[in-house]
Amino acid sequence: MNLAELQNNLIGEWTGNNLLRLSWLTPSDFHSRSRVTISPVVRDKFLTINYTWSHEDTPHEGLIFLGYHNHQRIVTAAWADSWHMSGKLMSCKGTIDEAGTIDVRGFYEAPPDPDWGWRIQITSTEGQILQITMYNCPPEGAEELAVQADYHRAS
Repeated sequence: MNLAELQNNLIGEWTGNNLLRLSWLTPSDFHSRSRVTISPVVRDKFLTINYTWSHEDTPHEGLIFLGYHNHQRIVTAAWADSWHMSGKLMSCKGTIDEAGTIDVRGFYEAPPDPDWGWRIQITSTEGQILQITMYNCPPEGAEELAVQADYHRAS
């Protein structure tokens, strides 16, 4: 998939639901409404994915700044979120498949332990359904679902 096709599938306003999973708590699942605006920037060479959600009635927001190099098929991203991050940007790198699924991975510090991974997957089905899924990736062991946000185009 090239950048123009990707933009056609993603650009616009989206609304839906956000699931935050905190596996160490009971109950572990927290649900909220969520909105996303995806816009082209820097002469249409990049996308910004701005989203809102809430946790325990406190509003939060996040941003994914996404770049895609058509010839090398490399996706790069910078991610920030008002709840998940402590003022640092997470740098991510990954791929996009033929169907347009974006899959990037970054790392965050967890002193005194080794760094943990964080994987973000963005999927659009025929430009009408959008899913943003995030996984926490411990240094040893299987990745765990952290966020699943399901959207449809806003009317």
